[in-house]
Amino acid sequence: MISQQLHVERRRNGSERSPWFFVLIMILMLVISACSSEEEPVDSSDFATPLSNQVDLHQESEDEGHEHTHLTEDELTGGIRVVMVPSEIAQGPSRFAVGLFDAQGGLIHDATVHFHYYDLRDPEKALPLAEVDARRVQDPEGFTTIYAHDHNFDLVGLWGVEVEARLADGGGARQRLGFEVMADTASLSPGEKAPVLNTLTLDDVNQNPARLTTAEEPNLALHKLSLAQALNNGRPTLLLLATPAFCQTRFCGPAYEMVSELQPQYADRLNFVYSEVFSALPDPAANGFQPSEAMTVFGLESEPWVYFIDE
Repeated sequence: MISQQLHVERRRNGSERSPWFFVLIMILMLVISACSSEEEPVDSSDFATPLSNQVDLHQESEDEGHEHTHLTEDELTGGIRVVMVPSEIAQGPSRFAVGLFDAQGGLIHDATVHFHYYDLRDPEKALPLAEVDARRVQDPEGFTTIYAHDHNFDLVGLWGVEVEARLADGGGARQRLGFEVMADTASLSPGEKAPVLNTLTLDDVNQNPARLTTAEEPNLALHKLSLAQALNNGRPTLLLLATPAFCQTRFCGPAYEMVSELQPQYADRLNFVYSEVFSALPDPAANGFQPSEAMTVFGLESEPWVYFIDE
């Protein structure tokens, strides 16, 4: 049974990653209490569509009593571009996260960010729901930064968020975005049974890792067990679905490298299974970048994903 899933979307680079960062992202579940809002509804047309997190192929809590002071119009000195990190948001608890880019396309690393959620189901007026301070999440080397909040999206339909950022240079920026909260998604959710799949292993490809992963330095230990074998040996399983060479999200991270660092530490307690996002390796272009069977069965249209499956 799938006990937790995590969508880690960070830009891939060649730097070595500390395993503690990956663990931190998995366990960082601090819930920020939302302060109540008594503001008047605003015009729903003010909420724009966020920039897509998808890119072309081949590219790389508030404490009790705390009050947030909103930026004044005089403090809004610069524009920002906001990219939503999650590829999908379903009803219920979920992590909402954004990345911020400046006018030149550079990632903004040092900002104080505030989210203000709205109900956009009425096309004429946006009803304020809650406002919270986002937490800043950054990799140890400082290459990638996102601003996140764990929120309970209890309403299905159109939502809005006002992203307010105080920038390091003293300026500020604000942008309103609309997004959809779905009743359900195609991807498997925590609590559902994991499908039993004969994902490819080294034994299936004559010990040639280039047919299993696009990683520059394959960790052979990730390719010894199929998912079906792992689900039948009585141990919990970490399943990674990723494509190191063909990342398609602005925040896709070196998930393969980080899982590879974790594998020797937990090999005696945990199965490690890997599936490439695309089929027809080592040249997925040969069949038009068709997704692997695991991506299809798990209902995934983005990457990378890490699933934890109990014994």
